[in-house]
Amino acid sequence: MKQNERSQRTLAMLRYQAEHYQAMGKGSMSQQVTAEIRRLTNELNANAVKN
Repeated sequence: MKQNERSQRTLAMLRYQAEHYQAMGKGSMSQQVTAEIRRLTNELNANAVKN
């Protein structure tokens, strides 16, 4: 599996988790997952610019 495809799958999983935590009223967990989403998205964007 290509790295980009793996990252896209990870992003989808993290987005699901963030929505779940937010719906359950667990704001701090939702914020942590959202921060991880931002970090991974920035990493993907940086890789896209390099290539």
